[in-house]
Amino acid sequence: MTYLLKWDNYSFEEKALCVFTQGILNRKNIKTFIDVDHYIDYLKDEYIEIDIFDLIKKYQNLFDGIVTYNLSFDDIGINLACLLCAKYDFLAVPNYLVEKVLNITSLKVVRKFEKDDESFTVKQRKIFNEVKDSLNNDALVHQVVKEDNFHLTLRDFAIKNRYACIFTTENDESRAFREEVLKWLKPVSPIFGWNDNEIAFIEHISTYGHYAIPSDWSSNHSYFEISEAKIIQNPCRTQIKNDKHYLAIVISDGDNIQWLERDFATTSTFGERKRSNMDYKITWTISPSLSIYAPEAIKYIYNTAKLDYFIASVSGIGYANILSFPSQHLPKFIDKSIKGMMNSDQNVICLLDNIANFKDPNHVESCLKNYSNCDNIIGGIWEIDPNRYSSGNGRIFYSNNKPFISVRYSLWCPKVTTGNVSKEFLDEYINMINSLKPNVNSEDGYSVLNVHPWSISIKDLDYVVSNIKDHIELVFADELIELVKRNVIKK
Repeated sequence: MTYLLKWDNYSFEEKALCVFTQGILNRKNIKTFIDVDHYIDYLKDEYIEIDIFDLIKKYQNLFDGIVTYNLSFDDIGINLACLLCAKYDFLAVPNYLVEKVLNITSLKVVRKFEKDDESFTVKQRKIFNEVKDSLNNDALVHQVVKEDNFHLTLRDFAIKNRYACIFTTENDESRAFREEVLKWLKPVSPIFGWNDNEIAFIEHISTYGHYAIPSDWSSNHSYFEISEAKIIQNPCRTQIKNDKHYLAIVISDGDNIQWLERDFATTSTFGERKRSNMDYKITWTISPSLSIYAPEAIKYIYNTAKLDYFIASVSGIGYANILSFPSQHLPKFIDKSIKGMMNSDQNVICLLDNIANFKDPNHVESCLKNYSNCDNIIGGIWEIDPNRYSSGNGRIFYSNNKPFISVRYSLWCPKVTTGNVSKEFLDEYINMINSLKPNVNSEDGYSVLNVHPWSISIKDLDYVVSNIKDHIELVFADELIELVKRNVIKK
């Protein structure tokens, strides 16, 4: 039996209490689930709805005391409380709710975190150093605490698994603390959550041999059991015509597992695709980590696919800059990626890096060999910054005669929200695509069109595809790779 907490029934402070309660109870094998967004679709157990305060009263004997904190956009108290709860069986309660919890239980306050003038970094370092020897250092939760980007979720996952939970920025003091934590982690550890500066953060954690799993909006990960189940995709194939320019449409950002878990398959891009009257080949990037941490979500996506194909999102098991990754740790990262890809029935890898890291071709080749040496991987798609993934201009990199094809064009409208792209912007891309020429024996005869899901809707993409000329043949990413391998004369 699972206890169900209805997220929309609660205030901001009560939602925080739900997350902390869930973390401890799921660690104690008292199954607790929060009904938020579309997560109810993944709940297979029988459940009973319960009020959070009734749940705390019922299982008060499982808590060793109460930790109080100031729940505020400008206070780090929520992470300090999470660090303590990851070590101890404490219940963290926002100050606003302390009296109510004390009145319904026999619990005592054992620790208070009050707002003061010390920096976020100083306060987090103190508590981290106090508890770190009792925490698991094979993963980290990095959860944003900012006025314009404050999340309550995911801390249940940290608490259940005894992971540290911190938030750092890019100032010198904060980065220095982050480095201490990155060195404390075991090599090649996942960092769940997110940050406030993607490029700097990913580069930093990559140089220490770690990778990100974007999941700051994720819920119920303390409920989901870590899985190694193999999940099979069954792509619908169509016959490929000859003597065309072959184009693979690849949707980016599938490393964001919170998006995949929440509205991706229903109201967002993939769900919008299912409601479209058009059906054409699309390749989607999907994090192999989803098969480990929320297998029901990836099953749901695969089972509702149309003319869809799924490849591993950047850069395998998690988001990292491979060309910045320590060479001694890269094989372990690749091994984890391959295992996750096999469990997710994926044989194409998507990579993301910056053109500035391509100066040494020997280093690029050495890194690629870690992927191409695997029989399960047939090749890859390479998103190359800084020009919104298209800085590679369609260049193909080869390793063990396996092609890794860089994005030629990126359908990405900066500073525009999904669905607000102008017709003129889309027409520019239509003209560029239609100007591509067939040439089966040349790299110039094959292209990847990246589609940015945060600015381009399926309706926009439908419009583009409906205006593509007949000499353009849409193929899946694996088909594009196999066509290149079969036909292109490598210079």
